[in-house]
Amino acid sequence: MLKWIWRFVSREESMWFHVMQAIYGSNIHAHAVNVSSNWCSILREVHSLKDKGFDFLSLCSKRVGNGINSLFWLDIWTGNITLRDKFPRLFELELDKSISVSMKMAAQLDSSFRRPVRGGVESIQFIALQALIDSVVLSNEPDRWVCNVSEDGNFRVKDIRNSIDDLLLPSSPDSTKWVKFVPIKINIFGWRARRNCLPSRINLIRRGVHMESSLCAVCGRYEEDIHHLLFQCDLAQDVLKRICRWWEQDFEPWSSFSSWDEWFSSIRLPVNNKKILEGVFYVAWWSIWVFRNRMLFDDKAPARSKIVDDIMSNSFFWCKNICKWVFTWEAWLKNPNLISL
Repeated sequence: MLKWIWRFVSREESMWFHVMQAIYGSNIHAHAVNVSSNWCSILREVHSLKDKGFDFLSLCSKRVGNGINSLFWLDIWTGNITLRDKFPRLFELELDKSISVSMKMAAQLDSSFRRPVRGGVESIQFIALQALIDSVVLSNEPDRWVCNVSEDGNFRVKDIRNSIDDLLLPSSPDSTKWVKFVPIKINIFGWRARRNCLPSRINLIRRGVHMESSLCAVCGRYEEDIHHLLFQCDLAQDVLKRICRWWEQDFEPWSSFSSWDEWFSSIRLPVNNKKILEGVFYVAWWSIWVFRNRMLFDDKAPARSKIVDDIMSNSFFWCKNICKWVFTWEAWLKNPNLISL
C-alpha cells in the first residue's frame, strides 16, 4: 500500500505520476478519499495510520541536488513546509510560480517578481528568504526523494513494516516464553495471556463491548481480568496448588505472571524437568481458560473435578510425543520431577 504512495511522491517523471495528477490533482494531501477507487482506498488507509500515530507522508522528503526537478515555491525541499506557505507575501509577487530551484537560484531572487519588494512584511520576508537561500549549496547530483525511516534514505517495505509494528503491536518488558514440550496452540495462548490480550470481561469492556457483568465467570465475586482468572480465582488457586503438590513444590499465592516467574526461577530441578514443569503450568492455564469458556458457552456445565486429571493426561501425551525420552504413565503420575531425561 505505502509503496504506491512512495511511487506517487517520488516518481515525478513517470507517466503514472502525471495520470494521477490529472485525475486527483498535484497535492496528495488534498486528494478525496470518499470516492470508490483503489487509489482512494489506499489514501484512506494512509489517513487511518496517521490517526494512529504513523504519518508516512511526513517521512518522505525531497533532497535537492542540482535543483532542476524541484519547484522552488511548491515543493518541500528545505525545512518542513513549502516556501509558498512560509513566505506568502513573496509568493504573491512571483510571476513564475512553478519555477525550479535551480532557475530561481541562478538569478536574483526578486528578478521574477512582478514589482520590487516594498517595506514592512514584504521586506522582512525577503530578508529571511535571502538568508535561507544563502545557506543552500546545490550540487551536480540529481534531485531525489528520501524516506526518513531508513538511515540511507531508501524506501523499503520491510523498514516501513517494522516501524508500524513497533508503533502499533503490543509490547512487553518480559521476553517471550516458548516451551517446546507443549503444542504451538498452548504457547500462543501463553503469549497472549502474558500480554493481557485474551478476551476477558474486563478487556472486552475496555474495547467497547457491552457486558452485563464484569465479574469473573467462574467465581462471580471479583472483576474478571486475566490475572484474577489464572492466579487469584478459587479455581485457579486450587488447580495450581494440586500441581505443586504433584511435583513436590511449595505453593505460593501468586498474583500475576511476574510473581510466578520469580518463584519459578528460584526452584531447583534438573533443566529438562524444569522445562517440562513450565509446560505443565502452561497447560494448566490453558485448561482454566477452556473451563471458563465452557461455563459461558456450553449447554452443560463442565466438571471442576476433571480439570487436574485433564491437565495430567494432556501434558503427559504432549510431552511424551515431543520429548525424545521414554517414561511411563505411572512414573509421570507418581514422581514427574524424578523422571530421568
